[in-house]
Amino acid sequence: MKSCCWWICKAQFVDRGIMYSLLQVPRISGIVFDLDGTLYLQEPVRRAMMWRLLRTGMGHPVSTWREWRAVYHYRRAQEYLRKRPDPLAEAQLSLACEKCGQVPEQAARAIARWMEDAPLDILARHLRPGIVELLEAAKNQGIRLGVLSDYPAEKKLRALRLEPYFSVVLSAQDARIGTLKPSPKGLLVMLAGLEVKPEGTVYVGDRASVDGETAHRAGVAGVILGKPQGSAGQGWVGVPDVPSLRALLAI
Repeated sequence: MKSCCWWICKAQFVDRGIMYSLLQVPRISGIVFDLDGTLYLQEPVRRAMMWRLLRTGMGHPVSTWREWRAVYHYRRAQEYLRKRPDPLAEAQLSLACEKCGQVPEQAARAIARWMEDAPLDILARHLRPGIVELLEAAKNQGIRLGVLSDYPAEKKLRALRLEPYFSVVLSAQDARIGTLKPSPKGLLVMLAGLEVKPEGTVYVGDRASVDGETAHRAGVAGVILGKPQGSAGQGWVGVPDVPSLRALLAI
């Protein structure tokens, strides 16, 4: 493993320039990744799923509309709960059912179908370029790797053929966690599982308001993919792509 220092820049905007204060991480011992939108490109997957939903709806309009409402309100419930001080994951389904007027069993089947199972055959073709090379290099350097997602991740990791790289995989629904990001609880449980310290760990996600804030609350350096090079916020720095991430981490 590289023992030299690497740096994450925290941007502070002053007039037209940017002044950087440097957060030093002496040595990377662990990297934790978000899943959706981070390990794979989410937008093309969403477009493909929308077309699949429309095709299904042509043959079964009533049942498909009912299933779509369950998924829509489930996603909206998640964003609503994130704003609460204690965003309990178990409340997401009941809140979605309240909005869409379905019983939990019926809504849960639709959510599992369209959010967990239906995308599996699409994911691998939208893997983020360079992610396998990054994971391979990190693993060869002895860096511990984990995945922390708001949704169950194992099926998607198998579909992406990335499962062997990660020693710990957790989601908000796990009994040890039970809270959605940006609560730091899941990331703190992850650190314990990986047996790494916050000051030696990097959390990589794709949403500054969620993943960046999670990293900040857990005392972990955050990196947000898909942001302009040099962009930054409280607890995170942005990079446009995986090669830029790899260069930042010196892996």
